[in-house]
Amino acid sequence: MRTIKLNLKSTFFSLLGYSTPLPEAQQSDQLEKLRALMLASLGDAGNIAHIRLARKLRFSDDAQGLWYARSELMAALSAMHGETRARQEMDQLTAQFQGLLPKSLYSGNGRTHG
Repeated sequence: MRTIKLNLKSTFFSLLGYSTPLPEAQQSDQLEKLRALMLASLGDAGNIAHIRLARKLRFSDDAQGLWYARSELMAALSAMHGETRARQEMDQLTAQFQGLLPKSLYSGNGRTHG
């Protein structure tokens, strides 16, 4: 009987846009990898020039904190490297959020190229 309740619950949440969460250890590893990639995209010069952003990335508690820091990261990368390269970096980083956030946060993030 308990498995039926869990299946109904997971079905309900999947309808709301939540994906099946990753195991906690895997989620923590993926979160740290994502944090490192975001800081690496800034580089040493960017970490110095955008110290507030670097601090926000280092000390964000969860994936949602990093998700909402993307706009500041995009602005910093655009200032340093130009918008085209910044967009390429952001597209790669956005793909790394898979499994860390509800689908509803990143499902509308697709861009049209043209």
